Amino acid sequence: MSWLHSASPTPTPLEGALGLRPELLELYRDFYRRLWSETLVAPRLLELCRLRIAIAHDCEAERAIRHATARVTDAEVAALGRWRTAECFAPGERAALTIADKMPWAPHAVTDDDVAALRAHLSDREVVAFMLALALFDVQCRLRLALGVAAQPATVAAPASAAVLY
Repeated sequence: MSWLHSASPTPTPLEGALGLRPELLELYRDFYRRLWSETLVAPRLLELCRLRIAIAHDCEAERAIRHATARVTDAEVAALGRWRTAECFAPGERAALTIADKMPWAPHAVTDDDVAALRAHLSDREVVAFMLALALFDVQCRLRLALGVAAQPATVAAPASAAVLY
C-alpha cells in the first residue's frame, strides 16, 4: 500500500494516503474533478496525456487507472510509447503529447512552436486548463511514487472519478 503505516488502503491506496489530511484531500478532489469537465478540455486529450506522463515517470500506480468516459482504447494506450508515428492519434493529440512529453523532465523546453501547434486545436482558455492538468498529472505521479502508493487497476466512470479520487 504505502510506507505510511496509518494510511488506509480504502477506498483506494492514494485516497487512503491523502485521507490522513482530509481537508487537503477534499480540495484536491474538487480541483482534479473540475479539470476533467468537458467544458475545459476534452477528457480524451487529458487521458492520453495523463497516461503519457505516467509512462514517463514509470508510475505503475497511475498507469493502472483508466477513465472510461475518455474513450481511449487499449490499443491507443499501447501506442503511447510510439505516439509520434502511431496513426491512431490526431494532429491535436500529437501537439498535446509533444508538450506532455516535456512536462515531467523538461518543462522549460516547451517552445513557442509547441504551444502554437497546440493553439491550432485549443482556445487560449483550453490551453490554460490543459497546462494546469499536465502539471497536476506530473505532481500526481510524483506523489504516488513518493508515498509508495501501490498500483491498483481500475476503470473509473465519470471524468476524474466524480465521486471518488482513486
